[in-house]
Amino acid sequence: MEFILEGQARFDARMEKDEARIERLEAAFVTLVEVVRITDERQDKSDQRDDTFDEKLKALADAQSRVAEAQTKIAEAQVYGEQRLNALIDVVDRYITKGSNGAPQL
Repeated sequence: MEFILEGQARFDARMEKDEARIERLEAAFVTLVEVVRITDERQDKSDQRDDTFDEKLKALADAQSRVAEAQTKIAEAQVYGEQRLNALIDVVDRYITKGSNGAPQL
């Protein structure tokens, strides 16, 4: 009987130790779950920021493309305008140097 009582006492002492360890493990598990939740939320926010950045970068690239096209059109218009201006200058120059009837002016 004494052997059984001693065994029961050891079992009870071990159970108390195990219960304390289990409580610490439960607390650690709860903390770990909270850390995972926070990390997941942060990752979601980071993903949202990445998506927003990607959208803004695409919009910027599109705008840059439109600016480049506009610059090309402006450059073409300038060349065309310069050609027309040069043609006008040539006409005026011929008119001045040869007169209105085509004969050279004296």
